[in-house]
Amino acid sequence: MQGKRQLMRVVRSPDGRVHVDPTGKANGRGAYVHERRACWEKALRGRLGHALKVERLGDDDRAALERHAATVSDDTREAVT
Repeated sequence: MQGKRQLMRVVRSPDGRVHVDPTGKANGRGAYVHERRACWEKALRGRLGHALKVERLGDDDRAALERHAATVSDDTREAVT
């Protein structure tokens, strides 16, 4: 089980936009993604939309999430606490 510090919240706001929520406090339906590139790639292939209850991520929203995914580490080692 990962702590929230190793996860990034993604939120579907009441207006339907999907975006990264670094504060973890934005209003809307949220889902957490581990801050590893492989996890973001898997989330963007469909599981994230399901968790946020959206039929399809908008092109602008997907592009912003893909930009964020490109900034995270591709380190596959497990965190040691």
